[in-house]
Amino acid sequence: MKASSLISLLLFAGCSLLDPELPMGSFRKDENDNRSGSEDDSASSLKNRKDTTFYVSAITFPASYDWQRDTAYGNVACTLKVFKGAVPVLTLPAGPSSGISASPHRNHLLGSSLFTEYSDLKGTWVKKDGRSIASWPEAELLQGLLMKNGVLHTVGIEFKSHGFTYRRNGQVAMKIERGQLFGSFARDSYGPTGALYEDRGTVCFAYQTVLDGMCSVYIVRDGVSELLASSPSAEYMDVRQIEGVVAQAYNDGGSPVLKYGNNFIDIRGGESVRWSNAGLILFNGMPSVIGTYNSSSGSGFGIGSVGAVREVGGNVDYFYTDGSHYKFIDLSDPEWDYSFFFNRHCACLAGGDLAYVLTPKNPALDPYLAYRGKKIRYAMHGFLAGVSVVTEE
Repeated sequence: MKASSLISLLLFAGCSLLDPELPMGSFRKDENDNRSGSEDDSASSLKNRKDTTFYVSAITFPASYDWQRDTAYGNVACTLKVFKGAVPVLTLPAGPSSGISASPHRNHLLGSSLFTEYSDLKGTWVKKDGRSIASWPEAELLQGLLMKNGVLHTVGIEFKSHGFTYRRNGQVAMKIERGQLFGSFARDSYGPTGALYEDRGTVCFAYQTVLDGMCSVYIVRDGVSELLASSPSAEYMDVRQIEGVVAQAYNDGGSPVLKYGNNFIDIRGGESVRWSNAGLILFNGMPSVIGTYNSSSGSGFGIGSVGAVREVGGNVDYFYTDGSHYKFIDLSDPEWDYSFFFNRHCACLAGGDLAYVLTPKNPALDPYLAYRGKKIRYAMHGFLAGVSVVTEE
């Protein structure tokens, strides 16, 4: 949840080409019961449920190029690949001349489809599996991307902008000159589509504005904005629609509040607790918050819901939940510390367990997909950028 603003600054750092150099690891630390088993490197040994398929995205480079140093600052020809399990199913040229970014932060593996975003001084392009599906003249960094019924929904921020633009198939549907989105591709409480999400068939996102000391929050459903509340004192952490009802998490007068519709849910755990960097989720059937908390008995990263605060772990860099199970990633763990794990796209939950892709920093070792103690290794000169799970009929 702490990476979005820093990533935004890095991606739009002053340079003639807005597409960034390759990021070599997670920015999360600067901001903000895995099962054991024997390793088997053969593809056939990764036994998933019969109806479950993993897709993995990767970016590879010429053997002579040291992609970890990236002396060309992202301005190098490379290849983007998608694997279905161990089998390559998509291969695309990438790099500035192709209009496909080499940055893992700008490639979004959603189910079996790979969406790429690219921007330079001439504008922004979005492609699906290498085919251009939308473009516009403004250079934007996307914070959310969702495809529904053949319509591409995006929400992005412009360079030096204080607001954001919501688009359908590249056309402006809403432009907010001064406002801040809730959610991004980096926040723990949001999924792989970032700030945009579907709830009961409706495409949603939320934002806040501050004018003359008054903070106002809005929910947007299918392009229609609704003012929810205005307050001179509330500090909003997250706003989102959950199961058709709007939830709001904020601090007011030093006290944390979770409002769900017209109801209030105690997220203090019976004591004085203050939440920060918290996001809204549905957990065990109840609207809840996840984030960092401070209390009289200590502090940590946890879930707050229905009068209880559940500590998740001592050192949480990324958190994943499917609404009932949760897993977290500790980047100081030796397996993670010696590998590149670029962002949230590099892990997902499948059947309540974490599937993840890691690229060892030692170039003599192959990147791999790990799930329930088994691994698939990919012989390549480059890195793994994302993983998704698809339940097939």
